[in-house]
Amino acid sequence: MQVVNILLGDVKVLQSPNFQDQRGGFFKLFNGLDEHLKHYAIEQVNYVQNKQKGILRGLHYQKGDYAESKFFRALKGKIQLAFADLRPKSPTYLKATTFTLGQPDMGVLIPRGFATGYLTLEDDSDVLYYSDNIYKPETEGGIRWNDPKFKLQWLSFKPNLSAKDQNWSDFDETSL
Repeated sequence: MQVVNILLGDVKVLQSPNFQDQRGGFFKLFNGLDEHLKHYAIEQVNYVQNKQKGILRGLHYQKGDYAESKFFRALKGKIQLAFADLRPKSPTYLKATTFTLGQPDMGVLIPRGFATGYLTLEDDSDVLYYSDNIYKPETEGGIRWNDPKFKLQWLSFKPNLSAKDQNWSDFDETSL
């Protein structure tokens, strides 16, 4: 895989080699021998089917020993991936941004210590993401999609949210 962009600190956009011929195409979703992924131990593989444009999931994070690094791909459709740096010693601490994913051969590797979420930009957007840690619900935290501290520029202003994601309070650094 090739790094095609580095975003907000050390978030990497990776492109997989893509082989096409008259039969179709092939690319590796994950290669543990790749220099950017060789130390990444997959603990979860999550596949999310989103039926409609405008679904917003997140921003979620896990605390302490259960913090997760995630590797996202949009296998079908298009998403606006959002991430916020919650690592106190990072030069990009409390900064957030978004990146649009819409090609299955492109992936975004987000290190531990970030909150992540995404907005579907098309109907039938399927997302695959890997996590390098187990999920422990009691260690989960969240950032509301429109929290004024992060000023995310979403491409839709009437997102479809779960009750949990609607009800996160304003971010408080002491919650980390």
